[in-house]
Amino acid sequence: MEYIAKNRHEEAHALIDGFLQRHRERHGGVYELDLYKYISADFLPDGRIKTRQMLVQILLDEQHGRCCYCMRQIDGLPPEERSIEHVIVNHPRDANDYDQYLGHGSLLDTSDMIQTAEFVGDQTPPPPYPHSVAYENMLMSCAGHCHLGSNTSHSCNNKRVHEFVMPLPLMPDVNNEVKYGKNGFVHWTKEKNTSRPTVEVLGLNNNVLRIIRRIWCKVSSKKMDIADCDRQVLIYEVLGDMLDDGEDDATLQLLFLFANNNWYWNLLSEYKYFDDSSKFV
Repeated sequence: MEYIAKNRHEEAHALIDGFLQRHRERHGGVYELDLYKYISADFLPDGRIKTRQMLVQILLDEQHGRCCYCMRQIDGLPPEERSIEHVIVNHPRDANDYDQYLGHGSLLDTSDMIQTAEFVGDQTPPPPYPHSVAYENMLMSCAGHCHLGSNTSHSCNNKRVHEFVMPLPLMPDVNNEVKYGKNGFVHWTKEKNTSRPTVEVLGLNNNVLRIIRRIWCKVSSKKMDIADCDRQVLIYEVLGDMLDDGEDDATLQLLFLFANNNWYWNLLSEYKYFDDSSKFV
């Protein structure tokens, strides 16, 4: 996982400022409650490009085209395979639900967004920004579809839904604190919630992602070129490691999909972020 520095404030704020001004003009000088719904339908003044589309591009650029959580390369995927993630959930239940995201040393603590759960209807123009449309609170996530032919989300934004997660991608030390094991498992070294760790809420240890990281660990350690390697040989080498670790039969069967099915092999290639043996401990 990588720290996302959020350095496109000027461009993003200009887009959001324009949207909020247009929104207020259309709604009698007040803000409607679900601002994110309205920004998704808002067009720039030329009427051809949506504000959300421009925000998505800014977010993807600053994340180097990768999912904020699982590190999948998503800039070339169709729109339905990615989504804007609100780190502080779009609809907090109350002030406590909102405030639990603050005080963890993340960018949320120093941003220009509003610091309460509700946005006052007659608020003067920002900053601060309503958290539901605040650039500082937005990241890009993949849709978490890890199985061919299934729309079930197994990881990231759509897996999390509204459950609390630590704002890891906005925490400056996340690069050193999130560790990937050679066995494919990921953990956050400072996790204190033993019942619902953030990486589990996000589904980052589901079997497909574990296998993907395990394959890349083998590829990177042997300095192989995945574009030219023999799939079957690679998969059998990984199989040997998995047998030594006592993986269950279902996981072993899933491994062979990466050798025999182009969809899974292409999915593997979208995680080239892990083609670096130094990422594994």
